[in-house]
Amino acid sequence: MKKILILGAAGFLGQHLEYRLKADGHFVVSASRSHPKYRPSVADEFHIVDLREVRDVHTLMARHPFDQVYQLAGDVGGLNHIGTGFHDADIMTNSIHINLTVLDAARRIKPGRIFFASSQCVYPDRFEIDPFAGERLVSELNLMPRLFAERDASFDTFAFAQEKLFAEKLYDAYHRNHGLDIRIGRIGNTYGPYCTWQGPRAKAPAALCRKVAEAAYAGVVDIIGDGQQSRSFTYVDDAVEGMIRLMETNYWKPVNIASREVVTIGQLFEAICHVSGKILAGRSVNGPVGVHSRGSDNTLCRHILGWEPKISLFDGLERTFPWIVEQILRKADA
Repeated sequence: MKKILILGAAGFLGQHLEYRLKADGHFVVSASRSHPKYRPSVADEFHIVDLREVRDVHTLMARHPFDQVYQLAGDVGGLNHIGTGFHDADIMTNSIHINLTVLDAARRIKPGRIFFASSQCVYPDRFEIDPFAGERLVSELNLMPRLFAERDASFDTFAFAQEKLFAEKLYDAYHRNHGLDIRIGRIGNTYGPYCTWQGPRAKAPAALCRKVAEAAYAGVVDIIGDGQQSRSFTYVDDAVEGMIRLMETNYWKPVNIASREVVTIGQLFEAICHVSGKILAGRSVNGPVGVHSRGSDNTLCRHILGWEPKISLFDGLERTFPWIVEQILRKADA
């Protein structure tokens, strides 16, 4: 049995990680700025903490001789929150404060091992194309989505991702200069039950599940952009499995933890329609669309972890869509 601290435990990943670690028989201490929204914590201890506050984080980390710390906290959300540019100052300030505070506490207290949840947003929007690529149709480019390897990270991206990459560099520096035992996972676009499913912080799979669930049969659903943006979507159980596996290795550099299955937003919409049993039409609308293409090169993941995410998008949606329908019905009855 390990003693494990989860920071940001009320968030989507944190909730699932907490349940998994308890099922595996560990002593779990969870901390977040609020209680989980959709199901109760099962942690041995749950603390309401502002992780930007130095004294509170030091006190929390000193409560037990922790074998592992999972740092999942940050100012996050879907593209309507992180991709508009309107929240950049808050996103960067809040997340940087959290990571600086956590690292300072860890430098002094020296827990066993620290996992930092980074993001595949650190990969820029670029294609390796030939001089005549301008003559191709956009749909042709989508047949060859760019798979990003760990070496491809760049600050040539948007503010949320720049903060994530800067935080990676901070953890690396504290590893080299202060001897912290770190792990860095670049998590893909993750979905599943108990996620944020409405409002600007909802990510594409959950937001589209909600729209499809609320739409009348043979109706029309608004899709931001032209539907040709390509992504990989990782079911939450796979993300948690990858995090735990990486924590058990001796590898301290960034590792992709994301599905290698790449689909367009239009294909995601079609898959959700199929799961729902509805026939619907998509209508393109303006809004933040993010990068044109992002897929995960899992070569290093397979080498370091001996594993990669296994759950297909369709299987994951079959587990996610009914939960979102349930939330809509509960809200209507409230």
